[in-house]
This record gives sequence, structure tokens and C-alpha cells, in this order.
Amino acid sequence: MSKNVKWFTVLIPTFYFLIPLILNFNYDSSFLRIKLIELYINCIPITLCVIFLIKKAIVNNFYKLVVLNAFIVYLCSLHQIVTFIPVWYWRSPGISSTTPLINLVPFKTILESEITQLIAPLLLLIPIAFALMSLSILKSKKKTIMVTMLISIGIELIQFIENSTGTGSAFEIYSRLTNIDDVILNTLGGVIGVYIYHFIRKGQSERLQISN
Repeated sequence: MSKNVKWFTVLIPTFYFLIPLILNFNYDSSFLRIKLIELYINCIPITLCVIFLIKKAIVNNFYKLVVLNAFIVYLCSLHQIVTFIPVWYWRSPGISSTTPLINLVPFKTILESEITQLIAPLLLLIPIAFALMSLSILKSKKKTIMVTMLISIGIELIQFIENSTGTGSAFEIYSRLTNIDDVILNTLGGVIGVYIYHFIRKGQSERLQISN
């Protein structure tokens, strides 16, 4: 497989962010200006991140190409859900800052929540850890888990800033919690992702030995 094939993946963020703009197109100049600014603010950082990941990724077969494309779609979706910056909401009248909720006590919300409420933060970053190792972007278990934890902390900080400015309400998440327990669960998800990778790799190695 050609090494250059993986670079077509860089088109995913552009299409991902352009499609909603096209579907909700409005000829109003003010709408277009705000939406284009919103597109640049959200698309450019993700695209730069994608370029970095593609450069680091080792894609030498079709399986890894599928993993890379799925990973980039996942990153765009993750950004849309948890860190998207809604520029249009800053321009809405009557928007004021809210007092963000914060929990810095480890395991407090974990012990108080139902199991079903813990599933989402546990699963959220599993694909990141799995893809980072599958594509040989990171080869160390410890580094992969550490990066997953740092990503989780970054997400919580961005959500804190959005809630502080009132933009978190754009997603109808009026009581989003900046939560140390989410970091714990996300990091645990990273551990799970790492071991899923090693489980699949072990299975592939065993099948290869049998076929030989």
C-alpha cells in the first residue's frame, strides 16, 4: 500500500464541518460571517491535529487505513460533542456567564451516580488509546495512558471555560460539571483501550502462526 494514501484522510475534517454549514445555508451576510468564523475556529485546530496524527501514523495495510479513517471521524465527532466552540452563541442577545459546577473530590460523583451514568465517560476515550497504539503513533502503554489522561484534562478545562462564558448552554447542558471523576473514568477507559489493542494484536499473531 502506498504511504501517500493515508493523506486523503486529511479531507475528513473539512467535509465534516462543511456539510452542516451547507445543509443549514442561509444567504444572510451576518449568518455567513459568523458561521465561517465558527468553521475556521473549530476546523483549523482539528485539521492541524489530524495532519500531525497522519504524519505519525504507520499505515501499511488496509486494516490500519480503516482504523485511521475511523479514528479521524471519531475525533471530529468528539470535538463536536464536548469541545465545539459555538461562535454564533456569543452573538445571541441576553447571554450571560454562568457559574460553572466543579468537583475536585476524587470518586465523589462516581460513588453517588448510577452505573448507567458512568458508562459514557468510561467509554469516551477508549478509541483514542486503541488508535494511538494500533497506528504506532505511541508504542508505550504508559505514554498512551498518560496522553489519554491529558486529553481528558484538556476537555474538562475547555468545558470549564465554555461554561464560564455561558457558551455551554448552547448545547442545552445547563449544569455541565467540570469533574475530576470524569478524568478518572476517561483514563480508565484509556487503560481499557490499550488492553483491547493488545488483545486484538495477540489474536492476530496467533492466527498468523497457525496459518504458517
